[in-house]
Amino acid sequence: MALEMSTPPDSRVDGFLLAFDGFAQAVRRARGATAQVRQDALTLSQHSLLQALSAREAARVQELAAEAGITPSTATRILDVLERRAIVRRARSLEDRRGVTVTLTALGREALRRQDAWLRGRQRAFYAALPSGERELAPDLLIRLAALIDELAAGPDA
Repeated sequence: MALEMSTPPDSRVDGFLLAFDGFAQAVRRARGATAQVRQDALTLSQHSLLQALSAREAARVQELAAEAGITPSTATRILDVLERRAIVRRARSLEDRRGVTVTLTALGREALRRQDAWLRGRQRAFYAALPSGERELAPDLLIRLAALIDELAAGPDA
């Protein structure tokens, strides 16, 4: 027999659950988005992967994947698209011929710079539009939501 909750439903909790589900769906949609307006526009997944590359000359696919929180095979699929668009260049590692190193092209650096500027601008505008009380709560709430998403992604046995 399944345990039933002994507390009565709370419309505020229900509202939170609906809002959280909507937020989680938006995150999933954003990670999988493929629509691109400009040739050098980046999806959030592409941007996340390239962020790890922006501060160095080159990196191995495994390093980029680990920093972006994705599998090497997912990173490889993202890099396939970016390489076809001349945003990155891949080459066999000189130290380990089994490994592949990735570098940003000039087009890639410019695409990343533009995307960073646009993203930060949108984030700042959103923050500025919040009432002052919400601005004070937002950073802590976002940190705790990120931790909850990580916990949910890890599953119940983690």
